[in-house]
Amino acid sequence: MRKAMSAGGQAQPRKRKKRRLWKRVLAYLTLMFLILLLGGMTFAGVLYYQVAQMMPSVGVIENYQPREASFIYSADGVLLARIAEEYREPATLEEIPKHLINATIAKEDRRFWQHSGVDWRGAARALWVNLTEGDIKQGGSTLTQQLARNVFLTQRRTIARKIQEIILAQEMERRLTKERILELYLNQVYYGNGAYGVKAAARVYFNKPLEQLTLAECALLAALPQRPSGYDPFSNPDEAISQRNLVLDLMAREGYITPAQRDAAKAEPLRLARSRPRSQFLAPYFVMDVLRELEALYGRELLLQGNLKVNTTLHMEMQRAAESALRRGIQAFRAQGVTQGAIVLIDLRTGQIRALVGGVDFRRTQFNNITQGRRQPGSAFKPIVYATAFELGKLTPNSTLSDTPLDLPAGGGKRWRPQNADGKFRGVVSVTRALAASINIPAIRAAQLVGADKVAEFARTRFGIESPLDPVLPLALGASAVRPIELARAYSVFPLKGNRIEPFMIRRVEDQNGVVLLDQQGQITPNVLSPQTAEWIDQILRTAVVSGTGQAASRIPNARGKTGTTSDHRDAWFVGYTDEYLALVWVASEYYNPQTQRWEYRPMKRVFGGTVCARIWADLMERVNAIERQLQLRQARPSQPAVGEPASSPEQEPLPTDNTGDEAPPPIAPPHTEEPPRTPTEPPAGTEPDSPTTTSAPTTPIASTPTDTRTADAAPSVAGGAPRESRPPAPPPAPEYITVSICADTGLIATDYCPEVISKRFEKGKEPKSRCNRHGVRLR
Repeated sequence: MRKAMSAGGQAQPRKRKKRRLWKRVLAYLTLMFLILLLGGMTFAGVLYYQVAQMMPSVGVIENYQPREASFIYSADGVLLARIAEEYREPATLEEIPKHLINATIAKEDRRFWQHSGVDWRGAARALWVNLTEGDIKQGGSTLTQQLARNVFLTQRRTIARKIQEIILAQEMERRLTKERILELYLNQVYYGNGAYGVKAAARVYFNKPLEQLTLAECALLAALPQRPSGYDPFSNPDEAISQRNLVLDLMAREGYITPAQRDAAKAEPLRLARSRPRSQFLAPYFVMDVLRELEALYGRELLLQGNLKVNTTLHMEMQRAAESALRRGIQAFRAQGVTQGAIVLIDLRTGQIRALVGGVDFRRTQFNNITQGRRQPGSAFKPIVYATAFELGKLTPNSTLSDTPLDLPAGGGKRWRPQNADGKFRGVVSVTRALAASINIPAIRAAQLVGADKVAEFARTRFGIESPLDPVLPLALGASAVRPIELARAYSVFPLKGNRIEPFMIRRVEDQNGVVLLDQQGQITPNVLSPQTAEWIDQILRTAVVSGTGQAASRIPNARGKTGTTSDHRDAWFVGYTDEYLALVWVASEYYNPQTQRWEYRPMKRVFGGTVCARIWADLMERVNAIERQLQLRQARPSQPAVGEPASSPEQEPLPTDNTGDEAPPPIAPPHTEEPPRTPTEPPAGTEPDSPTTTSAPTTPIASTPTDTRTADAAPSVAGGAPRESRPPAPPPAPEYITVSICADTGLIATDYCPEVISKRFEKGKEPKSRCNRHGVRLR
């Protein structure tokens, strides 16, 4: 009995000990679970906080608009260029065919109208299908997730980025309507071959507006975003048709179309566009200078953000007249070696550049001879010499100068003996005759009279010449190279009675909301010369046209101007004006030297400013005067088209073919780097051979200025309008961007095996880091 009780007493404590042990184990397990739970919640909270910090704000989500192009217009309303890095044409949801909307939903996100940003059921189904098929047949992301990823997030494949995508998709569903999400997606997604958005894709693949797309074409477009290169109908028509038919099956299954419609669409043959649509890039040298100035004012990123409307000063009819006159002139004298030329036309009443032709072939070289090139002006510089002497009281038009041989030291024990163009000396000549007939020796004596340094100073401070000038006597003959736009600006002083007009190209810039970023008017630099000096030069330049070296321009009423031709006929000029317009014409013989790998200049055969450039100038001004009369008539008749609308003319020649840009899409993007330096080697000018009996002066150290530095510097700052300080301030500095070559299918860094590679700009830090792993050599 005792033994039994003793045994029972011993068992009871053991049971109690076991219970206490289990309780402790359970307590430990509970504590560990709570610690893990708390740690997991803390980790999730920290991760969520970090992700949330990188999320776009609510305002950014609600106000997002796809990037659109910026548009550059002429003064008469002609679209000169559309500027964008991506070919995108925005479309509203109402413009997009219902079949295309339904096809996209059936292919990409069948439960789009039901889910709230993330379709967990659809993701699981897509994972199962892709695993069983051994290939990517369905996407796991909703349309909202794809939009969030493409617009706001990086392309990195990380857990944090996926969480961001999910959170952002749900936030977008709360902030935006389903219809708005669809519209953004269909305008944002990449369809291959450079087309972003459905409207651009319809143009690229079918050359059709959206409303003309057939059911079969809508189905094909809906298939492309998943693998733009793999399903490209141009290169893989069979695969494209197969995917189109798959989309049609999905549409029928979802009830968007009937089986009969599906079968009829499947039977439809594939009819693709013959070629991509071409975008017009008119007045290319002018447009590129406009882009350079916009970038200097506001930065490259603002320009690429798009939605800018840029109204320029160029008049398209006058531009066509300039292109036509230059083309005909070069063709007429091609046998004498003329291969290159340039023209600028300026409205003297406003300073607006109405036409600018920077070269004969923009496709061959984008170097703008008007604003970037530096060339010796030859005798076209002489009016500045005589104006300096007039202003300082040293000479008048009736003063006389000696036209007798000169023998001047040239340094290094050498002598400089300049000659007149015809090799003759006339003894004593009046200043009027010396300038009108472009006699060299009197011009040198005028420079001696006032000092070459004074001539250089006046050229810089009074006439606005910004190029460096050597203060030596050959400067009187145009030995120092200047930019043609500078010379044109300098000549504006004479018809404007001593005031200088500042040429400009951009009239007005507005953003997408109509906010005016820039509004320029003509700007005058007043009283750079006395009215008396300007009038004297003006009268002599009229004499030069009536009876001097510029007689080829005499058929233009009240024309005034001056010719210029440099040594060995390497450059020929005519700068002339009427009461309303000033135009500069320059021609040369340019060729590519494969040994130096540079564009260089060689002598032309008996080409003079008076025989070639003055003729081109007269052809241009004849047409410009006719256009001006038409504009004045329209102003006088309110019922007629408003001034600025292009007027048709049966005699107007079409634009040269070299003014049409490369195929698009994508449209042209702004210039980012300048063309490499182009430095032809040639002797400087020393005489002005404006007559057929010209002789060349020897090259001497005294006139050692290079003929053409040909460096592709940025164009001179465009003046005009309000002073710089009165312009609206530029927006704050934009984020730094980098350009990455990515695979069109995966959005990751492209490899050598990716079938379609596109260049895309990313804000620094948001670019993809991983390489594409879909394309490559597969070992079996």
